[in-house]
Amino acid sequence: MTELTGSTGLTDLTLANGMRVLLQPLPGCQVVATCLHVGTGFRNEPVAGAAHLLEHVLVQGSTADGPLTAAVTAMGGTMNARTSADHTQYTQILPADGLELGLRIERDRLTGPDLSPEHVRGQIAVVQAEIRRNVLQRPHGGLVLFDLPELLHDTWENRHNGYGDIGALESLGAAELRTFFERSYAPGNIHLAVVGDFDPDRARELVERLLGPVPARPTWQREPAVESPLTGGRYGRRAEKVAPAGRTVLGWRVPDPQAAPADHLATVLLSELLETVGGDCARHGAGEHPWGAFRARVNRTGNPFDVARASLFAVEFPHPVDTSPDAAEDCLRSVFARIADGSLPVEGPLATLRRRLAMHLHAELDSVAGQASWLVVGAAVHGDPGHLAGLPAAVDAVSATDVARLAGVYATAPAARITSLPVAAEPVPEPKPTTAGAPA
Repeated sequence: MTELTGSTGLTDLTLANGMRVLLQPLPGCQVVATCLHVGTGFRNEPVAGAAHLLEHVLVQGSTADGPLTAAVTAMGGTMNARTSADHTQYTQILPADGLELGLRIERDRLTGPDLSPEHVRGQIAVVQAEIRRNVLQRPHGGLVLFDLPELLHDTWENRHNGYGDIGALESLGAAELRTFFERSYAPGNIHLAVVGDFDPDRARELVERLLGPVPARPTWQREPAVESPLTGGRYGRRAEKVAPAGRTVLGWRVPDPQAAPADHLATVLLSELLETVGGDCARHGAGEHPWGAFRARVNRTGNPFDVARASLFAVEFPHPVDTSPDAAEDCLRSVFARIADGSLPVEGPLATLRRRLAMHLHAELDSVAGQASWLVVGAAVHGDPGHLAGLPAAVDAVSATDVARLAGVYATAPAARITSLPVAAEPVPEPKPTTAGAPA
């Protein structure tokens, strides 16, 4: 075991089995949070939907989860889990005297998962219901999360539906999940953070006693996918069964947050800027159409700060069904061009956005669960447990010139465009011909 203790009281230790553990005491807060971070998400799973389904299967613990999870509820604690592009997290919040219980649950999650066919089938049904509720029954559901990545990217890792397809989930059985679990939930692929009111020496003893014996085993590694440059526009349409109005989304590939962090942050600020000074197309001379407001995001799941590699920049907005997709795209690109040439002033709004974003980032650390989650994201994704705390200063260093330069890039760069129209709508005019990079 190796161990480091920093000036903030953070203990950073690596167990003999390869698991990295971060202990951050907060004396007097009377609660404790644990966050188990597994370095496998949508983009590095071997089968579409496997990471999300396995999260559902494991969220309550293991074959011994009944009394343990019941005990969490009895103590007034809470449990949650989420799967993102590059990782899966399991979070618990407990009274301060519940630390041992929380660590026992994580031990049992890693050593005795309930992967019986009955349990897996039950969780497949739960995920299928979630897809119906959150995607299929929502207006334009999944347009940015699934349809846009499939059109924008070429590699399976970046373009496939990681949430899970209702039909495809049926083929994911207990045996496949067992193999995936053995490879991905190896201690060497796991970070654990403990934040709250605890004695560091006792916490270290509990971690070593409960998690140290988890057997080490080879960790399944998948090399990051490399996308070929996008050389031309890509166009798609979708029939919408729920929404009465149309919606267009444009997507670009964004700079890698590791290789080009300043350009990545400039894109994040540009996305925020679009929702303020951008507003909607009607504010920028695009006729009398009742355009809907721009909604922008960096990363398909909307969190630009927890991704390990390049993702996407998406801008969507609703419009009448008779709107030309070309007109919609031209409007958005003209807004980028105005930001780039300075005819749309952004210095003042950017100052406000930097302060707002800094407040949001600081607020992420208000709760013990937030601190635990960002400690492991910082350590696992960015190589620094304190990464989030340094982001406000990094954002503040991004100038209006940087944002304008990136706006100029997106004003002309090839993009993927999807227009979603109600099934009863008249066909819209044919899009511009695709000269290169047509979707597969």
